[in-house]
Amino acid sequence: MRTVETVADQLFFTTVYIEAAAPGGVSTGTGFVVSYHTPEGILPILTTNKHVLGDFSEITFRMVAAETGAPSKHATQITVSGVVPGQTWIGHPDPNVDIAVMPFGEVMTAMANNGAPPYFRAFDPENFLTQEQADELDGIEQVLFVGYPNGLFDTASWMPIVRRGQTATPIYNDYRGQPSFLIDASVFPGSSGSPVVIYDRGMYMTRSGATNIGSRFYLAGVVAAVHTRQVLGQIILTQGTPAATFSDMIDLGIVYKAGAIQETVDVLVQSKGIQLESPPSAETLA
Repeated sequence: MRTVETVADQLFFTTVYIEAAAPGGVSTGTGFVVSYHTPEGILPILTTNKHVLGDFSEITFRMVAAETGAPSKHATQITVSGVVPGQTWIGHPDPNVDIAVMPFGEVMTAMANNGAPPYFRAFDPENFLTQEQADELDGIEQVLFVGYPNGLFDTASWMPIVRRGQTATPIYNDYRGQPSFLIDASVFPGSSGSPVVIYDRGMYMTRSGATNIGSRFYLAGVVAAVHTRQVLGQIILTQGTPAATFSDMIDLGIVYKAGAIQETVDVLVQSKGIQLESPPSAETLA
């Protein structure tokens, strides 16, 4: 595989495929790693949604495997048993904010001990979109999100799928009073937990209409859900035509902001007595 150099290249190695057995089948979702600095070293933290980890006691995490420091054509995975909500992973203190985080260093170490260390790129808290930066954005901005819609991925490289959309509500506002915003994009089950980024390479427009030469890269938030509508269907029977109601996704994804991720991480590290070095600014978007 070619050298991973650009930000666009690296985005394909930021995610973790999450799979858990569920009644009637398998539940899949997406997670991504954020690396924090502590006095003891780097603390990798997995970010996803509460509903992705749910009440499952056994969860499998899968990533692209590394080979001599480069991504391979293979995957590496570990199944974690005895998963306990509130212990193995922590959710945002607001029950309505669908964000979950968990320490991920031991999982990646277990992958390496099995002979297949992961190849990954982690987000840095400095990538988190701040309120000051959000206020400089226009009401409509292009976004990218990376994950596994409907559990799909490239079976030859094990890499995720990148999709594009745009903000459907301004990021600087709180949608319905929650630390969230909407994106106009095709969001499907399995996309839950996907990182949402603003990435412009070489040139971008400012809110004032000026053209800036340069690049910008922000982690804006995490995909959590999609709005649906109820659609009336028809099941044709020989002695009648009873109606059936189906849920139809309307391509409006709900994204919880980067500041809410940080709030959840704060709860996690406090519960485990971990001290972070150079904590993010209080101006982080919330």
